[in-house]
Amino acid sequence: SVLSVTQMLASKRGDAALVTGVIGGVSGIITDTDVTRRVVAKHLDPSGTGVSDVMTSNPTCVSMSDSAMDALATMVENHFRHLPVVDETGAAVGLLDIAKCLNDAISKLEKAQDKSSSAAEDAVKQVANLQGADGAQAEMLTQLLGGLVSQAFGGKSSPTLRSLLAGKPATVVSPGTNLRDVGMVMAEARKAALVVDEGELVGIFGFKDMMSRAIAKELPLELTAVSTIMTPNPESVSPDTTVLEALQIMHDNRFLTLPVCEDDGTVIGLVGVMDLVYGSGGADGWRSIFDSAMDLADDASDSASLQSARSASRSIKSVRSSTKAAATKKDERPVSKLRPKKPMIASVEDSVLSVTQ
Repeated sequence: SVLSVTQMLASKRGDAALVTGVIGGVSGIITDTDVTRRVVAKHLDPSGTGVSDVMTSNPTCVSMSDSAMDALATMVENHFRHLPVVDETGAAVGLLDIAKCLNDAISKLEKAQDKSSSAAEDAVKQVANLQGADGAQAEMLTQLLGGLVSQAFGGKSSPTLRSLLAGKPATVVSPGTNLRDVGMVMAEARKAALVVDEGELVGIFGFKDMMSRAIAKELPLELTAVSTIMTPNPESVSPDTTVLEALQIMHDNRFLTLPVCEDDGTVIGLVGVMDLVYGSGGADGWRSIFDSAMDLADDASDSASLQSARSASRSIKSVRSSTKAAATKKDERPVSKLRPKKPMIASVEDSVLSVTQ
């Protein structure tokens, strides 16, 4: 049931479960967002709803030996937060999370910068130049290394969150709004809810909160006010914060979402990881980011201890001899280099309640 799966995820602090069939193959995936959109907002009973009824069936999968860059491109271009990883028999062996991949990439770039600021900066500039990155993308690459040359490559500035949120309504609810109504607002906007009292931001309530704090604990949704289980007094940023600055804040604090408020407290909206991806270069820009991170990691032998067995047979050149060579060279770095996390497995016969628990 959905209940049993959500309870399993809550106990392991997970946000997505792979659903397997009788022979171990991936039949589907269910995420915290799915629980709100397809169960809460549809007034379904988690304990009586089979996870197979609300999961995403036959999701796109990659194998451990597939190209890491192709896997990342698949996630960015299709707006996938999660991507299942299977072995040669089709059995689930891992789950990629775009937020984790992003944090890992930034950490590698920062680590390289700490070891050798000038060398890392030169390496990133070289990759950016070879791949034809425009000013905004190249600026992002260098800013990720500590903001040493924030206006390099054309001097283009990063867009602000104000421009990113222009014309988009905020998902605002009052503290007394019941969880069912909150879930319907979240499902329609596909955003976490900002809890506002008399014009002041007092809390935030996300999809994982709905799954772990409400569904998995079998709270009566119509009788429970969001204020009782929300995260109170969340950090917020100014709408004049740039996309790159917001990215750094989310990375440093491991936030998945970030409220945006004016100096007087007026709530502007909410940005998530994927919003920042598309506000700072799109798929092409992010391919450059991840590619640079893996190149720097290879240079510093950061992955040697983790992937010594696999990488011994692979030779990754961090500096390409020419743009043409870069375009024609097959990327041999496998998905395993992204270190997919261990998958949380549910059965097609489980209820939504058990999954959330």
